[in-house]
Amino acid sequence: MAYEAKRKLITQALPLHFDNAFVAGGAVTSVFTNAKINDVDVYFKSRRAFETGVYQAYEDGLWCVAASKRAVTFADGGGNIAQLMHFDFFPAAEDIFKAFDFTVCMGAFDLDIKKDDDPDSGFVFHPDFLKHNSQRFLKFNAGTRYPLASATRVLKYQQRGYTIGKGDIMKIALSVRGVTINSWDDLKDQIGGAYGDKVVLGNEDKPFTLEAAIEALTVESAEAEPWVQADNDNMPGTPEGLLAHIASLNGVPFVAPPLGDDGWPLAA
Repeated sequence: MAYEAKRKLITQALPLHFDNAFVAGGAVTSVFTNAKINDVDVYFKSRRAFETGVYQAYEDGLWCVAASKRAVTFADGGGNIAQLMHFDFFPAAEDIFKAFDFTVCMGAFDLDIKKDDDPDSGFVFHPDFLKHNSQRFLKFNAGTRYPLASATRVLKYQQRGYTIGKGDIMKIALSVRGVTINSWDDLKDQIGGAYGDKVVLGNEDKPFTLEAAIEALTVESAEAEPWVQADNDNMPGTPEGLLAHIASLNGVPFVAPPLGDDGWPLAA
């Protein structure tokens, strides 16, 4: 198959296989640019698929090492890390791409496509994914949900040899103007991006103003994201506990998934 070796790299980097889900973003970009996979981002096709994935992770002995409003992170004993996204659910790979910021990220691998079912082994690409990665060119998607995080991600990609045009820099700036940021929580949500990393700002005890936000983001060195910190304390030890914790983080009531006789979430 055309991409059999790349498929193998992704499946080997997954702590376990998840059904009704895609691998998308950085891991797919890495295998097509000969870079090391640091972690694997998993996007589910439905809420029930995500809930089942959480139960599966605990059943297979993975450790929940972090949880946020948008993603939970599991690791195995061999250094493999999977981030299970739950800020939204995506029936098709193209739906995921609409939420991404750069075309170089817009590659996905459908975990439900069996090895012999598809000549491309389940890979789905934005039309410019391969071209822009080969050119090391950043083209910005103004429809992304977290444009402020994209502004800092430009630095990461520049360190890897990518370039960006003035027009796309302007698009990022204009997209940020369209985001409502009226509180410290709004600002931290944008900085955390799709992963919802824990964000700690130095002067959150002050009333929120644009000036206070600029002061909080001012640093004395060239650190990329000094305000983003790991949030891995006291992670729940059960799938029900983790799902309840996620609901609490998002300020919504916890509704436990209906379980079958086997103790697993019922199919939607």
